[in-house]
Amino acid sequence: MIHKHIIQSDKTLRYLERAREGKISEASRFGVPEIDDFLRFKKGNFIVVTGHANVGKTHTMTYLQLLHTLENGTKWLIYSSENEVQSLQRKLIEFLAGKPINQIDEQTFWRHHSFVEGHWAFIDSELIVNAFELLDIASEVYDAWEFQGMMIDPYNSLTIRKEDLKGISTHDYHYEVTSYIRKFCKEYGVTTILNTHPATEALRKVHKGGHEYANHTMPPMASDVEGGGKFVNRSDEFFVLHRYTQHAQDWLYTDIHVRKVKELESGGRPTPLEAPVRLASTAGNCGFTIDGLNLITKERQIDESPF
Repeated sequence: MIHKHIIQSDKTLRYLERAREGKISEASRFGVPEIDDFLRFKKGNFIVVTGHANVGKTHTMTYLQLLHTLENGTKWLIYSSENEVQSLQRKLIEFLAGKPINQIDEQTFWRHHSFVEGHWAFIDSELIVNAFELLDIASEVYDAWEFQGMMIDPYNSLTIRKEDLKGISTHDYHYEVTSYIRKFCKEYGVTTILNTHPATEALRKVHKGGHEYANHTMPPMASDVEGGGKFVNRSDEFFVLHRYTQHAQDWLYTDIHVRKVKELESGGRPTPLEAPVRLASTAGNCGFTIDGLNLITKERQIDESPF
């Protein structure tokens, strides 16, 4: 051994042999080809998500979690300081049923409630922690209840104490946090979603005249993420969620722009610049369709009006 921190070739040889033989394992799918072509929740990967306020980042990412769980049995740990736990549970139950909770019969309610209880664990949303404390909690939960995915929602809700910044800049602190999140992902094999907000200036960027959405706010780019590009640089995947919330007809669509996929061989790829994955809200805002196909039931819906 040269040094304890030098990676020995026997730890990398298996991967190199698989790559040479064209046997890199494909990452798990969502069960929806239009999504699977571009998005994957890969084991141990760090996913950064951004989008303007009120575009439905939590709503959409929770829905994608459900699709992945239905296809793969994934278990999730959630810390969402801007949403009460019961609200997230309600939304998952409504996604499963495809209708508002007050329209769900008792038997169906308890069946879906049991499913959610078995696949999601929620950290108290009123808990005030910094990033390192949150990762410590996640490690403790993992030892007791092995989960495969985690969502931190949003990043800027994590506190930064004065002692956290002793001797380092805010930039260096955020970089250190992203490094620790990556370390957690790889050590535990947990796919981790970090929801972020774009900087305020990004709201002032609008499509120019001649564009289909002229004068409407543009989807944010990597450089727009609050805190700088370090989050995207450290990520394995980077998704942008966008809605044209003030458009007369298209406000009901959620566009998923896949801006970064670090490893293409295991599945997924960036979406074309003007052709994101487009999801349409269903009645009661209780799910999504693509071209009229309900992504949970896999049935065609005649009426796509959300309200």
